[in-house]
Amino acid sequence: MRALVVDYGMGNLGSLLALLERLHHQGVVWSHGTPPPGYDLVILPGVGSMQAAFDQLHERELLEPLLDLHRREVPILGICLGLQLFFESSEEGNGRGLGFLPGRVVALKANRVPHMGWNTVRFRAHPLFKGLTPSSAFYFVHSYRVAPEQGEIVYGETEYEQEWFPSVVVAPPLVGVQFHPELSGPVGRQWLDNYFREMV
Repeated sequence: MRALVVDYGMGNLGSLLALLERLHHQGVVWSHGTPPPGYDLVILPGVGSMQAAFDQLHERELLEPLLDLHRREVPILGICLGLQLFFESSEEGNGRGLGFLPGRVVALKANRVPHMGWNTVRFRAHPLFKGLTPSSAFYFVHSYRVAPEQGEIVYGETEYEQEWFPSVVVAPPLVGVQFHPELSGPVGRQWLDNYFREMV
């Protein structure tokens, strides 16, 4: 498959592109204006501030094309900050989101932030988790979390310092994860392979 990987200056895309290649999919970097032709899905990765991300999407003329892709129900995978951008707003700097899903992005309540390192996901039954177990660990790095208005779209949760937060959201054609599959070794590779097989 051919995936458009959105580059808005908010993260290193190298690991993600390398993982796509290992899974025999083509990753095409999309960094400005109209999307390149011929694609099956869009991947919206990123690390950092939602307000800065929104500003960069606007400056690079990616905002309206992304909204159009969503209106046309093109599959979009959001990773970390990409997941957070699916929602309407963030309490960090009054950041705006894409508004694909109702809800906000709020700060983690933990004493130690960012939440950085390996952690597990308590998931509901779904083909996205085929071949994975409750002990499967993914790599996280974030200080904020999503707070969806629709609880039924949450398919995975993670605990950090006694706070549970949504780590997998499924609202086809949108799928979002707070962890980084591209940094999560064989477990992340299995998850992303499941995504391509089941959701695209």
